Amino acid sequence: MKTTLHILTIGILITLVSCGQINEKKNIPVATADTLQTSIDKKEKERLERRKEMEEQDYADSIRLDKVLQDALKIANQNISKDKFIKKYEVSPDSIPVSVEINLDYHFTKTNSHLIIRRNEPSAIYIDIYTKGESKFEKVVSHEQWTMTYVNDTIQDINGDGLNDFVVNWYGSSGCCLKAFSNVYLIRQDKKAFSENFEFINPTFSPKEKIIRGVCYGHPGETEMYKYKWNGEKVDTLEYVSYERNEKGKTGKIIISTDRPYRDKFKTIKVLNSVPTEYKKIEGYDWFTGNGYE
Repeated sequence: MKTTLHILTIGILITLVSCGQINEKKNIPVATADTLQTSIDKKEKERLERRKEMEEQDYADSIRLDKVLQDALKIANQNISKDKFIKKYEVSPDSIPVSVEINLDYHFTKTNSHLIIRRNEPSAIYIDIYTKGESKFEKVVSHEQWTMTYVNDTIQDINGDGLNDFVVNWYGSSGCCLKAFSNVYLIRQDKKAFSENFEFINPTFSPKEKIIRGVCYGHPGETEMYKYKWNGEKVDTLEYVSYERNEKGKTGKIIISTDRPYRDKFKTIKVLNSVPTEYKKIEGYDWFTGNGYE
């Protein structure tokens, strides 16, 4: 009887100890999971709060800037009967300084006038262009550019059709290499509206030829040049220029191709002993050769 009692007692003790160990093992991951979930929830809450703050700030900024634009339009409308009108002033909505320029003139053609409104604040530049109707202005271009990247904007014939186009020039704020960009808005044949913008990197425009030549993005001496041609409101790719290379580096030969090397559409058109003369005067040519950078 005592032996049976001892066996039962030992069995009960073993069961209790085992259950305690099992419960203890089960509690550890539960506690860890709860802590991890709490941390995730906290980070997600903080992310959502930051996003909400940014959205609220963006909305406040858009309201503020839109009011500045609407006020400028009121002034422009008061002078819509004039052929030319210019006014510059500064305002400070919400204590943020904004420089405003209203400029009505025959900027792009000799027969149709356009209104250009510029708003320049510390972080960005906003340029809106309107065509002049009989009783109101209609927006045809709206461009926003970070102040830190903005270089200038110009009015000139880019595609060789005899009409002035609108170009915004800017320089990339990040990246290792030459990155001068131009956003081009072509005025259409109705002499009122504009095309969507075309973006080119490191371009040199030749309106007489209706050609754009430029240097692609890449390290000096290791990138390519391109040649495009205007085709109405389209741009056709004519060729790319690159150095022929082997395992030892440049061979001294020049490859004219249909695309940049290593791309699916790359196909060699011809191999030359030197770079064609037409490329030697473009902006960034030294970057292509690597002279002065290597």
